[in-house]
Amino acid sequence: MNCGKLYFHLERKESPYEEELPPNEVWGIIQLCYESDNKVEYILDWQWDIIEIVEWFDEAKDLLAVKNIDVLNDENKSIAELEALGYERSFFFNEDEMFSYYDELDKCFSCFKFHLRGTPTPMYYIGLNNGKGEISYYSSEQEVYKRYCFNMEEFLNNTNQVLMDFRQT
Repeated sequence: MNCGKLYFHLERKESPYEEELPPNEVWGIIQLCYESDNKVEYILDWQWDIIEIVEWFDEAKDLLAVKNIDVLNDENKSIAELEALGYERSFFFNEDEMFSYYDELDKCFSCFKFHLRGTPTPMYYIGLNNGKGEISYYSSEQEVYKRYCFNMEEFLNNTNQVLMDFRQT
């Protein structure tokens, strides 16, 4: 898989709503861009509270660089596919086993999840898969799993810089 570059573009914008935003919200354009072979694809292009990106990154950045998907992945599936496959299990010996299984499954994948709360945007999974940076999600429009490979260290450094620049404006 050819790896490209994943990065955020954030731009403040006036809120389209008449009521005033709470002081801890910053309305703007949130774009999650993937660049490969001099072409840019917008994986996410939404207007929302930019502080959600700040909070997600502050919470996730330390794990993103080191947390590799902890499941056997012989078929080289995306993180999003692996999570969906985990939920396909239907046989359990008892309720305790079922609750324990789903709890462990949730713990395994929770640190990979990225989603703008309250929006119809997909659940994105960002993390290391087989040692490479990956963003993946299920595209309900195309009914396929989408997957992009990128350099995680470059993504972390770039996102950190974008958020520092954002905080200064």
